[in-house]
Amino acid sequence: MHPWFRFFLFCLFFAKAAPAVAQLDSSFVELFTNNARINTGMKYRNNSAIFSTPSGEEFKLESQNLAFRIGGRYKIASYTFSIPVSDLGTGTDEEMGTSFGLGLTLFMRQQLLHASFRNTKGFRSEIPGESTVFREDVSLFRATVFGFQVLNNRKYSLRSSFKQRDRQLQSSGSFLIGGLIDRQRLQTAQGITIPLNNGSQSVITRYAQTKLGVGVGYGYTWVFGKNWFLTPMGIVGPEFRFVAFDELDLPRERERLHISPRFRGHLACGWNGYPLAVGLSTIYLPSLDATDNLDTRTDDLSVELRITYRF
Repeated sequence: MHPWFRFFLFCLFFAKAAPAVAQLDSSFVELFTNNARINTGMKYRNNSAIFSTPSGEEFKLESQNLAFRIGGRYKIASYTFSIPVSDLGTGTDEEMGTSFGLGLTLFMRQQLLHASFRNTKGFRSEIPGESTVFREDVSLFRATVFGFQVLNNRKYSLRSSFKQRDRQLQSSGSFLIGGLIDRQRLQTAQGITIPLNNGSQSVITRYAQTKLGVGVGYGYTWVFGKNWFLTPMGIVGPEFRFVAFDELDLPRERERLHISPRFRGHLACGWNGYPLAVGLSTIYLPSLDATDNLDTRTDDLSVELRITYRF
């Protein structure tokens, strides 16, 4: 394991183990005492990833979908089911990539922790001036873990806006600190041709990035009347990237350390009453990773309408 990776894990678990939950101020945050609830709604998600080489060749992955979601909770047990409604036109091509993934999000009053992985096979290759070719031999694996800590958790609850688990009674905000671990691995059986600075070309069969990031941010909830709310938040910070690639019939090469900024944006609004609550939330996770041999641009946008009834 890379020493930077071990150091980042140590800091992440040390911060998680540290006592960070202050005594709640009930004049700012109301904790609901009901043992059961049910929620339903719709979720739109737009994912895109573009991998481009210095020669202009691009590998694209595009996915838009709309899903119906229903979930609930009884005491400590909770569940969520997602039923696809439409692929919004992205599944009409004769050749499409296949994808499989899993994810888990824990949105607590004082913390958020998200972990997910996804493996996608089959990309469109586009070169300016030439026809588009579907490359079924190209695959991408991605695993991500990120989280943040709410520093002012005595008077501020983010999940009251994004999950309606609590209710923010007075307008308030908090600084946030967060961390990120991300692993990407692009593989191809036939190779990707990349021009080098000396005029020659290299055929790459495997390209991997490990990203470690830290960030600071701020979230604020405006409360209108008793139940209406509006919550924007964002986290920004440096990201350290370690890149390695395999050339055809040659040993693995490692690039120099790359550092770039990273931004995550969240927005929520709605009506948080009792026993009914309605919330609309948006999460935007853009990324631009420029290295010596390959640039990666990704966008992850999700919009969710959530209707909750508490028993």
